[in-house]
Amino acid sequence: MPPQLDTLAVQLAKALAARGVRHVFGMPGGVLLALLDAFRQVDIDFVLVRHEGSAGFMADVCAQLTPAPGVCMATLGPGVTNLVSPIAGAHLERSEVLAITGQIAQSLLGRYTHQIIDHVALFEPITRHAVCLGAADPAGQIDTALAAMGGCVPGPVLIDVPADLWDAQLPPMAGPVASGRRSATPSTLEADEAGAALLAKAKRPLLAVGVLGLGEGVARAVTAFANSHGIPVVTTYRAKGAIDENSGWSAGSFGLSPVVDTVQQALFEQADLLIAVGLDPVELRPHWLPGWPADLPMIDVGSSADLLHPATVCLEGEPALVLDRLREAVATPQSDWSHGEVSAHKDRWAAAFDDGPDGPAATIAAVQAGMGAAALCSVDVGAHRIAASHIWCCTAPFQLLQSNGFSSMGTGLPGAIAAKLCCPDKAVVALTGDMGLWMALGELGVVQEREMDLVVVYLSDACLSLIALKQERMDLVSQGVSFENPDVVALAAAFGGCGQQVCGAPAVEAAVAAAVESGGLQIIEAVIDPAGYRYQM
Repeated sequence: MPPQLDTLAVQLAKALAARGVRHVFGMPGGVLLALLDAFRQVDIDFVLVRHEGSAGFMADVCAQLTPAPGVCMATLGPGVTNLVSPIAGAHLERSEVLAITGQIAQSLLGRYTHQIIDHVALFEPITRHAVCLGAADPAGQIDTALAAMGGCVPGPVLIDVPADLWDAQLPPMAGPVASGRRSATPSTLEADEAGAALLAKAKRPLLAVGVLGLGEGVARAVTAFANSHGIPVVTTYRAKGAIDENSGWSAGSFGLSPVVDTVQQALFEQADLLIAVGLDPVELRPHWLPGWPADLPMIDVGSSADLLHPATVCLEGEPALVLDRLREAVATPQSDWSHGEVSAHKDRWAAAFDDGPDGPAATIAAVQAGMGAAALCSVDVGAHRIAASHIWCCTAPFQLLQSNGFSSMGTGLPGAIAAKLCCPDKAVVALTGDMGLWMALGELGVVQEREMDLVVVYLSDACLSLIALKQERMDLVSQGVSFENPDVVALAAAFGGCGQQVCGAPAVEAAVAAAVESGGLQIIEAVIDPAGYRYQM
């Protein structure tokens, strides 16, 4: 029997549904309406955003929280250019995001210019693969693009579709293939033995974990390794939760705050072996150049090829299996670290975050206390994110969602919306600075029309505090960093929610707990004293 033919739009929608896609974010244009209808036919939920940039940030969070790629779409011209920032973000966050864009009919390309730019040329530098479909083999081009999202360092792809191709009749596309995020090729016996020999003699080994390949399997393997061999674990900001941060072997995060990193770099200097797991320098600030001590031996497990420090031994394969194999190869560990040392180490960097009842760190801790330990938090970019990345306690991966490789403001609210859609049974909070919220304010309309339960907490100091701090340290006049905030009660009411202004950790915790209990859209303006930032970064 010949294969069932269907339109390209329906076949693409079916291919995405087969890969587990349940939500697509975007704003349609005339050249995308056939695809929009195809999503309806296969029960993919199209989420109408207020700005295409938010669609890309939402897709990125879906890629982090689910096994499926995140998907966003935009129409030609300005719709496409609004996707540049989030796709650049997915590129530097190493996220499997598919951007689908509409283009005019092939017969008009090169002759008609209204709203027309070369989408592929625009996105090639910030994607793993960018293609404008042609009539010859669009199904093959789509399969190639979807496969390109995986690999050792995942990333986004662009599929640009001319308007006259949507109705082309196609056979079914190839089904999903096994994830290509990590090579299945095991290490050589020599590499395994060399790694085991380094571990066997190490008395001060240190595990440094990044986000590449991070998931429940890697977190389990990291935790088992740390517990069985007595090894402290540090993580990048996005890899928080690779070990339960309540564990006696969790030594905190590193990468952005010079204050914290001075303490963390001292830990690296005490180590006699570094085991780098999924580490990617894209998360690290310049003060980490050239990396850790030049003579520190390093075992590389699934890290980025452009690490700042050459590996002594590279172990290939699925990171969780590699870690298990390495752990089992050394039955008698020599580590002389103690829980007491790690606890004292954490106390040293945590001292910077004792900032009084209305400081940013105290306020963030109060937000988590009010939300509950299992809540998901989408934190925006700004001075508060650095504090949150050390204060928010994660017991599993991806409980604190953030943009770190790209560090884009305006991601906190869209990320929280996507997190709630992906995990409807979890409590979710958008934790943002005031300006970060204003950048994405329109997306509150998505919360309103879908009657979502979402808590939005913005730390209010009416200032771009991180930039103001830099001006202060450069002895510059403070300018261009202050602004006025709207009335939070009126703001929330405009979107069908409840708003309130509070100040001080006890009041914040109570307000957040009540907001979770009440449901619906709850916006809390937490007024803070930003002075603590001076000692935290």
